[in-house]
Parts: sequence; C-alpha cells; structure tokens
Amino acid sequence: MEYRKLISFGKSSFVVSLPKPWVTKNKLSKGDLIYFDEVPNGLVLNHREGSNNQEESEITIDVNGKSIRQIQREIISAYIRNFKSVTLTGEEVKDKAREIQNIIQNLVALEVMEQTSKRILAKDFLNMKETDPQLLVRKMDIIVRAMIEDCKLMFKEDVYDSIYHRDNDVNKLSFLLYRTVRYGMDNSGAIFKKFKFTSNDLLRYWWVTYNLESIGDDAKRIARCIKKMELNKESQAEFLEIFSALEKNYLDMMRGFYKQDSELAHDVHEKKRMCVQDCEAFYSKINDLTWSGYLVSQLKSLATNIHSIGRSIYQY
Repeated sequence: MEYRKLISFGKSSFVVSLPKPWVTKNKLSKGDLIYFDEVPNGLVLNHREGSNNQEESEITIDVNGKSIRQIQREIISAYIRNFKSVTLTGEEVKDKAREIQNIIQNLVALEVMEQTSKRILAKDFLNMKETDPQLLVRKMDIIVRAMIEDCKLMFKEDVYDSIYHRDNDVNKLSFLLYRTVRYGMDNSGAIFKKFKFTSNDLLRYWWVTYNLESIGDDAKRIARCIKKMELNKESQAEFLEIFSALEKNYLDMMRGFYKQDSELAHDVHEKKRMCVQDCEAFYSKINDLTWSGYLVSQLKSLATNIHSIGRSIYQY
C-alpha cells in the first residue's frame, strides 16, 4: 500500500498527490477532472464519472469445439462480469442454437437481438445502478420457502415439476445477485451512495445467495427422492417431523439474517447436531430402500446449508 502526505492548500483546502503510474495508465494530464465517491472510512477516486462504467463492454465467445456445458459457463461468467453485449460465433452455432437460446433465456434481462447460422448476439438491458441485492435475496427466500413447503406435500400429491421450475427461478436470481455483488465491488462508491451498502454487506449477500441456491437444490432433490421412494406411513411421519424441524430452523435463520441477530443464529446452530442425529436414526430404519441414502444425505446437506447462512450474520 502506498501513502501520501496531506498538504495544506490555502485556508480551506488540502492536496494529495497521485501516483504517477496510475496517472499514466489512465492517460491523464494536467487539468483533467478526477471524480471521487465517499465510502465508509475512505474515498474512491476515478478518472471518469460513474466509476468502472461497463455500459458498452463487449465479449465474443467462440463455440466451436466446446461442449454446451462449457458454453454455458462462459455465458454465465460474462453475465456475472457485467458484459453488456455477448456475441457467440462459429460454424457450430447453427447446431447449438437451441441450447444457447435456453441458456440466455435463463439469465435475467439478457435477450437475443440478432441470430444467424454463424452468430448470436445477446444484449443486456438491466440497469445495475438500480438493482438492490437486499430485494433480490428476499425474492429468493420467498421462492425457497415455497419449495420447502411443497416438499411436505409430496406424499399427498406430485408437485415435483412445480418445485423443479421454481429451482430454475432461484438459479436465475442467484446469477443476478452474483452479478449485483460484482458490480457493487467494482463500484463501491455508487453502491454505497444508492443503498448504503459496504463491502462487508456485499460479501454477506454473496454468501447468503450461495447458500440459498444450495438450499433450493436440496429441496428439489429431496422432492425427487420422495417421488421415487415408497415410504410407509410411519416413515412418512418421521420424515415430516425431521423436515419440519429443518424448515423451522431455516425460517429462524433467515429471520436472524434480516435482523442481523447473532443470538438467533447461534440458537439455530445449536440444533444442527440433533437434526443430523435424527437423520442418521431415520436412515437406520429405511436403509433397505432404494434412494434412502441419497434422501438422508440431502437432509443433512439442507441442515448444513441452513447452518452456513449463520456465518453471514456473526462473521461479516
């Protein structure tokens, strides 16, 4: 870290010199304007207004010789890094167009604008300056709560398709949240001015997003197991007792997150070991059934991911 001495300049101003490498890198000269944003415990300097503006940023992805999985990773990476224009090129575009379109449709505000046999152009129309991570987390939470609630209905009616589609909604919001956090880290002054979020706040939202997405996956997989298994009435009742306890832990943990109540988070943490023990006892009674091991492992995963949300309350 470099440092500079504060120099008095007249009766009401002070001056700090700028590092020459930074001035040279940004092609600045005498008389150019420097913009700054005040953030907690500091100032963010930039050589242009609207720091790190990426409104015209573009990226090109060559799809030739790549699997759909790799193409998906590259598109999502470009989306999270806030590229406003994504162009996919190559002779194989025509053969992979349907899958590429599906990937793009699963990203909020990214739309296909042009398409030929060798090229697909997608553009982003989201105003990141107005995107509130707190609101997005609440939306994810509402969907995850509904998924957990519907898991308890699986013994009476098959609602797996509904749970599966809502998991896709959770994934879409998670990518948008990762993008919002990335934008906030690159534009800390703007995000603090608009929402009063610090870097620690953004880190906390990143962590809870990661765990909410994982909890959505757990709920989807648990529902899939229930659909495939044939549990008797006694086992169904025991499962519902364990699952309802995990649901309560989730609701309490999210309440602790919104209130930043570390005591409530610790209370939920104290219940994790008992939940895991109940899962193991349940497995000992159904281990002769196909999918029983996977079901119990997902229940434990759910307990762990709920537990992990607490770190965003008392560590950040």
